[in-house]
Amino acid sequence: MGHITRPNRADRMRAKTSKSGASLPVPALSHPWLSEALRRALRRPPPLRRLFRDLAREVPGAGGAIYLVGGYLRNIVEGREPGDVDLLVTGLSYRRTGDVLRALSVKVPGIRKIVAAGKHFPVHRIAVDWGGKEYIDVSNARDDGHGWPGDGTGRDAPGSVVPADDREAVDDASRRDFTINALLFRLVPGRSVEDGRLLDPFGGIDDVRGKRIRCVGEAADRFREDPLRIVRAIRLKNERRGFVLHPATASAIRRLGPRLLPAVSQDRLSVELVRSLSADPAGTIDDLRRLGLLKVLLPESGRHANRTAGRIARRYRFLRRSLGTSPPVHLLLGNLLADLPLEAAMATARRLRLPDLRSVASTLRCLHILTHPEALRFPRAETESALLATKDTRGCIALYRAVQQTVKRPAKDLNRFISKCNIKPFMISGNWLDKNRFPEGPLRNEILLRVREETLAGKVKRHIDAVRLAESMR
Repeated sequence: MGHITRPNRADRMRAKTSKSGASLPVPALSHPWLSEALRRALRRPPPLRRLFRDLAREVPGAGGAIYLVGGYLRNIVEGREPGDVDLLVTGLSYRRTGDVLRALSVKVPGIRKIVAAGKHFPVHRIAVDWGGKEYIDVSNARDDGHGWPGDGTGRDAPGSVVPADDREAVDDASRRDFTINALLFRLVPGRSVEDGRLLDPFGGIDDVRGKRIRCVGEAADRFREDPLRIVRAIRLKNERRGFVLHPATASAIRRLGPRLLPAVSQDRLSVELVRSLSADPAGTIDDLRRLGLLKVLLPESGRHANRTAGRIARRYRFLRRSLGTSPPVHLLLGNLLADLPLEAAMATARRLRLPDLRSVASTLRCLHILTHPEALRFPRAETESALLATKDTRGCIALYRAVQQTVKRPAKDLNRFISKCNIKPFMISGNWLDKNRFPEGPLRNEILLRVREETLAGKVKRHIDAVRLAESMR
């Protein structure tokens, strides 16, 4: 299991403390390197820095506290470019937070409007003019009695070193999916933004440095709360070079994945799957196979899901070498479904609500024609037509070669074939058939294919020969 690490001493101590019922020490951390990274991140959009400064003044002035959370902070810790900005407010109601933000929007230049959004988890969105007119999400801490790990009540853990005014934020972080997403950075009024307080309640920084994807608290609880997190764990791992799944997280996925995943919305699942495939397609398939999930996502692969997974992963690696870059989405998804019969593959693509379905369908149809020439009446003409119909001829040829190599069949030199086709003119066209009043219907397509087939075979060399052939089929 090369993709799973053994728990280190800190992990074992954390687990032991949690199981014992004692409170977890959650220190406020001071990292000079983080202050410098945050300063660099804020240097490029000065309006964002000013907004943080004003929020750090106004929210505490109304009796609350405000924190940077989510991908923006995680990316800074990882040394990546900052992502979307997410903020957390504690100590204020949702309505009161909206009042504070709307009052702030009158004073701060660059804020276009404050929007109330979200059906199941309401947030306020600050629409700003900088950064491509982006949105900054401001959520309120959830308060459902969940508590934070290691504490029976989540409110008054004896011996905890969490400052009392940060307890609500830590409680909210305990509901997040993975430790690397559960970091908090409190914006402090009257000081520079980067001089705020970093909280790492669940060892997220250690997990970043150890390159681990680990659930917050009990992995089984996190996955039952939202089964989509099962695929998200795989996506987060494959987006980060060298990262692994923590043993407890991987074990919970194996145990619960087959039962929980079928209930996930296909639209949500598709987004996570495509993002993971785009980051590391072969790694994603290897993970799905090892964790017993491929047969859940692709039951159409039948009893031989593991064997199919091996072929899919090998083709992804071939495509990467052949194209010299990550395959585009339509090739990623076409390869995923390439082992299925054409109609079954299209039905599976619709069931999974895959994106760019038209391009995926074109890729699959082209692949079917290239790999089943024995079923074609006009093999040269139909092969040329399929390659011209797809928007990515080079990618489709690469996928065809990958399929042929995987099943150990020789591949035709289709690049050479296309070059030869390019020097053979089309003798007649659909417009010519219209002008000469050929009847509508499937016969028209047959005439065009037959004439093109004979042209590519060298039997039709002049326009008059093509006309005679067409007239003979009228």
